[in-house]
Amino acid sequence: MSELNKIRRCYNCGAILQSDDPKSSGYVKKETLENATQNFIFCDDCFEKERFKQELSEPFLNDDFITLLKDAKKKNALIVYVINLYSFEASFNKEINSLINDMNVIVIANKFDLLPSNTNKEKIRLYVTNLFRAKGFTHIKESDVFITNAFDDETIKEIMTVIYQRKNKKDVFLIGPSLSGKSTLVSSFLRNFKNLTEGNIVTQPYSHTNLSVIQIPLNKSTAIYDTPGLGIENSILYNVDKSTFKEIYLTKPVKPRDYIMLTNQSLFIGGLTIFEIISSEDKRINVTCYFNDSLQIKRNFVKTKNIDETFVKLITKKLLKPSMNKINSIKDLDVYDICLNKTQDIGILGLGWINVRTNNAKIRIYVPKGISIFVNDPKVDD
Repeated sequence: MSELNKIRRCYNCGAILQSDDPKSSGYVKKETLENATQNFIFCDDCFEKERFKQELSEPFLNDDFITLLKDAKKKNALIVYVINLYSFEASFNKEINSLINDMNVIVIANKFDLLPSNTNKEKIRLYVTNLFRAKGFTHIKESDVFITNAFDDETIKEIMTVIYQRKNKKDVFLIGPSLSGKSTLVSSFLRNFKNLTEGNIVTQPYSHTNLSVIQIPLNKSTAIYDTPGLGIENSILYNVDKSTFKEIYLTKPVKPRDYIMLTNQSLFIGGLTIFEIISSEDKRINVTCYFNDSLQIKRNFVKTKNIDETFVKLITKKLLKPSMNKINSIKDLDVYDICLNKTQDIGILGLGWINVRTNNAKIRIYVPKGISIFVNDPKVDD
């Protein structure tokens, strides 16, 4: 009697799956094909390059900024690193970290006012300290981290006192990602600044670079250099149009939104992100979303195999807002599978984060191509 075998195709590109020729379309490792328990499988090319990301994008860094940092290092300068507390976890650059992680560094964790009103400041200080240590700044202590916002004059005065104490007759370099609020902090500082030198506050190219910096004299021999914001090409804020930017950019405290979810359920977060529970030992999973109120969140009860069809329908009918013109189906999104064995946050750089309370779960997250995600212990208390 003849044996009838169903031909399997790549779920993403449609190529016939085969295990014979790695250079031909549809190639997948033999053991993957034999051990697959799902009805849909991705060929190796789609799995590695198109769909399931294995390396996170990093913000762009140009040569001029490296030149500036190397000069700061030669001068034994004080580095003041400014971050946006709401979304900074994936904004680090490995090359910058390796250049300055052994320097004299203090961290200004800005925009504390965007976090929920019940957020514990000391817990946030520890959170930031631990993350910087994990990024290679092993000498950073909690006392090196200042939690503030641009209108917190008391803390800003405290920071300036520490800068004068820590600079040790050296220059000070203010660095940080774009949209970290660095410029607003400088403006707040200048409101209380008394220039006791004969020098002027000037904006000019930094030596041997094309970078425009603001030079603020501290005394006859030292100055603060406010540097251009670091690239955030891996942030969703860099990749949307002006109208979408206004809908997702947070300007007031974030309001948590709670959901109780089951396996195979998902959340469409605007037309930008999909959060999906693939499997879990928990009967129910409590999920809290931290995004701008303008971002629509729709729960999807349809199983995994129909998620693309559902997403396309909602996008086409403009029922998911905001969105991006270049997103028409989940093929336009990068996909990450994340296995959690405890309560953690899954974040999208520039957009916000999702707190997942679980003991064991496999989560799939879809984000616009090139946008970084992060997984960390919870940032704020429930």
